[in-house]
Amino acid sequence: MRISTRRGILALAALTTSALALTACGTTTEPTSAGTAASTAPGEISTILFDYPYTSLPVYQVLVTAAQARAAERGVTLELTNDNMDLSAQVSNLNTWLTKKPGAVVSFPMDPAAIESVATSFRSQGSIWVTYGGDLQNQDASLQFSFYDSGYELGKNAGEWANAHLGGKGKVLLLIDDTIQLGRERSQGIVEGLSATAPGVEIVGKQQGITPEQGLSVTNSVLSQHPDVNIVLAAAGDAAQGAYQSLVAAGRPVDDPSTYVGGLDGNLSLLQAMKRGEFVRALTTIDPVEIGNAVIDVPLDKAAGTLPDGVFNVDVALVTVDYPGLDALITAFGG
Repeated sequence: MRISTRRGILALAALTTSALALTACGTTTEPTSAGTAASTAPGEISTILFDYPYTSLPVYQVLVTAAQARAAERGVTLELTNDNMDLSAQVSNLNTWLTKKPGAVVSFPMDPAAIESVATSFRSQGSIWVTYGGDLQNQDASLQFSFYDSGYELGKNAGEWANAHLGGKGKVLLLIDDTIQLGRERSQGIVEGLSATAPGVEIVGKQQGITPEQGLSVTNSVLSQHPDVNIVLAAAGDAAQGAYQSLVAAGRPVDDPSTYVGGLDGNLSLLQAMKRGEFVRALTTIDPVEIGNAVIDVPLDKAAGTLPDGVFNVDVALVTVDYPGLDALITAFGG
């Protein structure tokens, strides 16, 4: 599926309204304690378990707030795990929830191979299993957001910028994620979009990094060897936040016309920097309200038989300083 910017633009009015609702709900929500799950009969789901292990990412609370609002609208209870980016904790928490028999599970597997058997166990007892951010062999549905295409569009945008501002040259640091399907497809898209558009740029670093802390650490290290890096692209927008902070700390002016930072996933501080005209040039992002809604809607719709193919692909948009919905996105991400 090719990336869609049209739908993102057409939905701006709805996004603004939803963003105001998010603000009213607040953006700091503690994980709920495990309770007694409800019926698992199709069409009668009353409890959905959302297992998102990357709880330290800034986007986490935004997603949870949106999902909780949607759960209230549809009359179901949303429960959360607290995996803290630890695979063993994710497996343990999911196994604990097996005994509670939730009607549905929406899980973002840190290691699909380690979660396959857990997903099978949930499905065998009647729970709907939705894989967030990828696919498992054992699933009822998957929730995705154009991984490869979103990466390609970011790489293409950076390449076009390099052609216009650097004469088609430039030194590039890639902050990738090769641990999961989402990250691998996004990373591949970034590389191929960049090389197709600006083959003259030089990739001087390609390292794992998804959190702000990892992005900061990796960029600091690469800058010590290549202080003239002028393009940083991140497969996760929160890693781009760390890269931005590293460049500024190294003395790079925030409005430097020869620097480009871009990433995937919305990030409040980066969106605000973009709005101020700083060197955050592009973010390929989902509407956090739409993805939060999908956490609730996809399992309910699958149980009701209204999601026949089992795949729900949330649209993404390439956001730059002239994107019509920039202000609404800043509000939606808590600004």
